[in-house]
Amino acid sequence: MHFEDEDEAIKAAEAIDAAGHEVALVKERFAGEDDDEDIDFVVATPATVDQVKALVGEDVFVEVD
Repeated sequence: MHFEDEDEAIKAAEAIDAAGHEVALVKERFAGEDDDEDIDFVVATPATVDQVKALVGEDVFVEVD
């Protein structure tokens, strides 16, 4: 999951962790960007899409790799 807002990313990561799933929160700078405002916050977990959506809500876009 990608978030522009760090607080939203932390909230999602904490919800996933509280449910007992592994989770990682990573700051990702856009390729070629030096501006500190062009950072995405990525929440990664091996939990299934359905498990994640139940925890963070339907409004969050969940991408599967």
